[in-house]
Amino acid sequence: MPSESEIIRMIRSRSRRRCGPGVEVGIGDDAAVLKPDLGTDLLFCSDLSVEDIHFRTQWATHELIGRKAMAATISDIAAMGGEPRFALASVALPRGWAMGLIEQLFSGMFGLADDLGFSLVGGDTTASPGPIFIDTSAIGVCGRGRAIRRNNARPGDHVYVTGDLGGSGLGLTLLGQGFKLVDDSRPLDQLNSARQAAIMRHLAPAPRVQAGRMLGFEGLATAMIDISDGLATDLGHIAEDSNCGAVIHGELIPLAQALKDLSSTGMEIDSVKMALQSGEEYELAFCSPADNVDRIRNLSETLELPITRIGEIIRKPGLYIEQDGQTVSLDTRGFEHQI
Repeated sequence: MPSESEIIRMIRSRSRRRCGPGVEVGIGDDAAVLKPDLGTDLLFCSDLSVEDIHFRTQWATHELIGRKAMAATISDIAAMGGEPRFALASVALPRGWAMGLIEQLFSGMFGLADDLGFSLVGGDTTASPGPIFIDTSAIGVCGRGRAIRRNNARPGDHVYVTGDLGGSGLGLTLLGQGFKLVDDSRPLDQLNSARQAAIMRHLAPAPRVQAGRMLGFEGLATAMIDISDGLATDLGHIAEDSNCGAVIHGELIPLAQALKDLSSTGMEIDSVKMALQSGEEYELAFCSPADNVDRIRNLSETLELPITRIGEIIRKPGLYIEQDGQTVSLDTRGFEHQI
């Protein structure tokens, strides 16, 4: 395994080519020096990813592992209506790792930073006696007083989600059944193509940064959260923190195409349940006053991103689903990492 100084030199050389505006001093000193924007609030968040709890090296490339670890943190910035600016990453790696694998891990993080326009400005490295640990932190900005919190939903608000749901949970199920990510350029039939799409959805989520930023900038969302633990759990957080309830209309939930395709082949899947409980989707669930319908439709068209109304906020506490003419209480227990 390369020494810590060798790893830092590698990361530093890559970081120098990628630092964006606001970075006075990046990786290489005792601390980064950043210039805050006037008239903005800072958003700060962090996540810890642990091998065999949050990811498995048998399931994903090291590049995808690094990218997803960083994506989970950046998604929290998006959920507050912010724009990510800076990030830090600390890793604890087992002895024996070759420099090539370490470069792949950080390539995933740098790749996401390049795609979304933020700078990786620091972190730390050390050895681990066991599993891999990846700690990622991010700093974002939003307009002064415009951070979108979870606790401001109001009865009568419509509930929306970006994109579609269920793909990540399906991908995790398939990986657990022994299906693998295929690195092959040959055409796949519909069944295998759907499997690969679901697996990639789980291994390579895309944080909805642009959507979150625009929802914040336009003042369209009263409350918002990213779907990391499942729609039922995360919408339940909004309802509880806002001292109200929510009703989801089952037939309105946008299902991932892979989920539809595999359901049509006879695979036994409760698609709605999968969409409600699927974790690590990193789509956004948000609430908005009823008179914003046209503005949200316009935003969806501008972003070329589906934004679907799936329910409404109600006064009665709790989370409910209306399906097949019946309204029943919904279990808010979603995806949980096994600790």
